[in-house]
Amino acid sequence: MHRLPFELNRARTSLETGVLIAAAIVLALSLFHQDAYAQASPHGDIKLKCTEFLTTETWTVLASPMKFNHSKTGFKLTGQHRNLACSKCHEDLRFTNTPSDCYSCHRKDYDAAVSIDHRLAGFGTDCQQCHRADASTWQASFDHNLTEFPTKGAHEAVPCLSCHVGNRYRGTPVECVACHEDAYIAAQNPNHITAGFNTQCAVCHRALTWQPAAFYPHPYFPIHAGDRHSPGVWNACTDCHGDQPNYSTFACINCHEHTKARTDSRHSNVGGYVYESSACYRCHPTGGG
Repeated sequence: MHRLPFELNRARTSLETGVLIAAAIVLALSLFHQDAYAQASPHGDIKLKCTEFLTTETWTVLASPMKFNHSKTGFKLTGQHRNLACSKCHEDLRFTNTPSDCYSCHRKDYDAAVSIDHRLAGFGTDCQQCHRADASTWQASFDHNLTEFPTKGAHEAVPCLSCHVGNRYRGTPVECVACHEDAYIAAQNPNHITAGFNTQCAVCHRALTWQPAAFYPHPYFPIHAGDRHSPGVWNACTDCHGDQPNYSTFACINCHEHTKARTDSRHSNVGGYVYESSACYRCHPTGGG
C-alpha cells in the first residue's frame, strides 16, 4: 500500500500535486508489471530463457544453431526426429509433461498400418521392439533381426505374408521345415525321404540361397579338414556316398590313393585293422592321420 506524505482532503501545493501524479504513475506501472509477470507461460512450466531457442531478430523463427540441447531432456533426437517441428510432439507448444513413449505420437501410424494390421496381429505398443528411432523413415525402421528369427540372405526379400500366413505374427514357427516342407518332400536329387534325411534344413542349406545345398560343416565327418577335404574338392554327396539313396554307407578307400597292400603294410601293428571304410572312420573320425 503506497502512502502519500500529505492529506488528500485539503488544498494542495503545486509540489504536492506533482508528487501525487508521480506516485499514481509508479503505482500504475507496478500493478501493470505485477499482472504481466503473474501470467502463466504459454509453454508450460519451463525454466529456460527464450534465447535458448530464439533470436532477438525475429520471434517466430528458431535460432540456428539452437543453444538448447534436447538430449538433456532424456529424449535424444535421432533419425527423422531431428527434422520435426517442435509442435509435432509438443502440441500448442507446451513443453512440459510431454509423453516420451513412441505410441503417444505414433498411435495413428499403429492404427493405420495396412501391410501388417498391428491390432489384428496382436502387436504391443512398444514400437521400439520392431522400429528403430534412428532409421531414415518409420516404415524402413523395422528390423526383423531384433526378433527371434533374424532374416538373412534370401529371406530378406520374402514378403511378410509368405511366412506369416493370415496376418499371424505371434507364434509363427521358426523351424525351416515349417516353410520348406514342400521342398523337402519334392526333393529328388537326392530323395530326402528315402535317404532318411532329417528336417533340419540348415544342416545342408544356407540362408543366402536354398540351392545348391552346401553340406558344410558335415555333422558326422569334417570333410573340410585337411588339404584333400577342403570345400570344393568334393562336388556331390555321391563322391563318398555311392550306395544311393543309403547315406548311412560311405567310402573312404575309393577316394584315397592307398592300395590295399600299402595300407595293410602301414597298419600291420594296429589291432583290429580292416581294409574297409567303416574301420577307417573308427580310427580317423576327424580325417587326421
